[in-house]
Amino acid sequence: MQIFRPGDTGYDDERSGFQTGLRHEPQVIFAVENADDVREALGHAEAHGLDHAIQTTGHGLTATTTGVLISTRRMNRVEVDPATRTARVEAGAVWQQVVEKAAPHGLAPLSGDASDVGVVGYTLGGGFSVLAREFGFASDRVTSTEEVGDVVTALEFELLEVDRVHAGEMFFEAEHAEAVFEAFHSWDLPDHVTPALTTLGDVVRVTFASTRPFDVGHLRVAPRLSEDFGPRPFAEAAGKPLPPHTYQGDNVLLRDLPLDAVQQVRRAAERSSVPIFVGVLPLGGALATEATHLLKLLSPQIGVEDLHEEVFDLVRPYVIGRTRNFRYAV
Repeated sequence: MQIFRPGDTGYDDERSGFQTGLRHEPQVIFAVENADDVREALGHAEAHGLDHAIQTTGHGLTATTTGVLISTRRMNRVEVDPATRTARVEAGAVWQQVVEKAAPHGLAPLSGDASDVGVVGYTLGGGFSVLAREFGFASDRVTSTEEVGDVVTALEFELLEVDRVHAGEMFFEAEHAEAVFEAFHSWDLPDHVTPALTTLGDVVRVTFASTRPFDVGHLRVAPRLSEDFGPRPFAEAAGKPLPPHTYQGDNVLLRDLPLDAVQQVRRAAERSSVPIFVGVLPLGGALATEATHLLKLLSPQIGVEDLHEEVFDLVRPYVIGRTRNFRYAV
């Protein structure tokens, strides 16, 4: 284990993560390699009356620490047991490691659309995978946890017998957003298909995945900038890593999402003084939740909580909660 304090070589690199808009300012960093190291770090925090936080990939960073930072990036062992179809994953591992180790055995995890997300944080938040409506939350597959104090040091979870999926995406120019949103909203969605609709500045993106064939013809309501759909290895549907950047985002879980409401959300985001990207995930299927939709807002800067809440106000009558998985810098 290495220990870093302000001014030490490596201190800045160790406290930095995927989120560049927020940064931990710890008095001391414990770069842990095993559970005993975590125990020592927690003991130091308790002995000195300091708060503590965990740093892995940093995607979900919401609160920084000025006390003890426990950096788990070196604690990233991944073991796949093809006989039991399970994986044991340490606190610092990311999904790409699991995907790569599981694939040779015809297995796959319930990972999301970004392969560089930390496994433990994602799973403890529930875990909305690219196959969520077909197989449920990633947390549903957890068989055991290993903990030191309030720090989860490893998870064991079931893998799926999946090596190929039917998946793809469509990109449209933003001028066609109204028609695309209407077509997406009216989709007679099979329970085994997991789709997502996202605005990304000048474009609108629709993604979809399942282990079984399905039709997306009704989504072709406007010229596509690009379209890619068909059978492929699961790893190609599991998402690509992104470079670190500044962002802030939040979400609401909804008991309903009428078409006029989602169109109002889209228009409000378009009129915003700062970029606001809208994400819509239909729920249901194997997801054991009373919510019908997840609505996400994301901006490439910090300090936009009030703007996001103004947009969320448009669906406030339908809000029944939030999920931890898509809360960034809030």
